[in-house]
Amino acid sequence: MTATTGFTSIGALLKLGDAASPESFNEIGNVTNFTLTQSADQIDATHLSSTSGYREFKQGYKSASVSFEGHFDPDNTTQGDTNGIIAAFNAGTARNFKADFSAADNAGSGAPTSEGVCSFSGVITEFTVNTPTGDMVTFTGTISMSSSPAWATT
Repeated sequence: MTATTGFTSIGALLKLGDAASPESFNEIGNVTNFTLTQSADQIDATHLSSTSGYREFKQGYKSASVSFEGHFDPDNTTQGDTNGIIAAFNAGTARNFKADFSAADNAGSGAPTSEGVCSFSGVITEFTVNTPTGDMVTFTGTISMSSSPAWATT
């Protein structure tokens, strides 16, 4: 049996750039889950000589986003309204982010050794605070990418 080459999410981080020069990236505190999604428009390219009986398609404009969720703590500087994700949402301007898998797998042997960090620029287009009865106060949000995601080692 061939061993898996995948890795666990333990140690994966979603980071927000501080917009300084040089820029530093800080883990967005208490994130419990994040998902990178990429998609492309589908352009119908079928023509009268398309004799296979199937439509033909070309790829159009691409878009990408990151949805995220975590335990809400407005006193955490990476979540707050001074420099955190709330401030980034309120400003409405593009910020730099990193989805960092370099320490995933609890920094174990399965962690990626190359191209383990996805860097991108984006705007926070959704931010929600959830207050369920008898449970943790949580947040969810969406970052809409303004650049193509770039995978590298750092």
